[in-house]
Amino acid sequence: MHNTVPSLEKKISRILLCLIVAFFLLLPVYSEPHHWELKLEIGLSGLNYQFRKYVEQFVRECSKQGISVWVYSTLRSKNLQMALYAQGRESLDVVNSLREKSGLTPIEEADNKYIVTRLKVSAHNYGLAADFVPVVDGKPQWYNDELWLRCGCIALNIGMEWGGLWKGLVDKPHIQMKNWRKVATFNHLERLIIE
Repeated sequence: MHNTVPSLEKKISRILLCLIVAFFLLLPVYSEPHHWELKLEIGLSGLNYQFRKYVEQFVRECSKQGISVWVYSTLRSKNLQMALYAQGRESLDVVNSLREKSGLTPIEEADNKYIVTRLKVSAHNYGLAADFVPVVDGKPQWYNDELWLRCGCIALNIGMEWGGLWKGLVDKPHIQMKNWRKVATFNHLERLIIE
């Protein structure tokens, strides 16, 4: 009898969390149009071995609920992170120079109005984050709030952090390991730079 109470409390907590997330997703927010470039990543080998298990479970759980997802970004080099961080903050020349250096295609001035990341050092730099998109009939569903919420709840139930809950720059495609800085510090103490 005692074992069912904590389990029931956990389920109720998760349901409440999903309801809270749904409430905030349905609030009117300022939304900037963004032209996404989708590249399907083949495999999850760039992920940290600890986090890869979470992402594999996430994909399986989504599939069990009838949701297809594409994971399109995992491990990022520091050059790539700096190119993404510069977007929306630096001149177009600087941004495109950094993008070229990291192997990205140039962008237009209109795209340089949008900030795409808040961090100079990201969980992606340590293989502790992944970006995904729900897919229906082979097409990414960037604006399907119901699918984002369902995926976000799955990620939260597995024990990951979901960028859809962030304040300021909401990042629905982003999932990452909880307390990723501790894991990164343990695995790469010499490389971690905390902002």
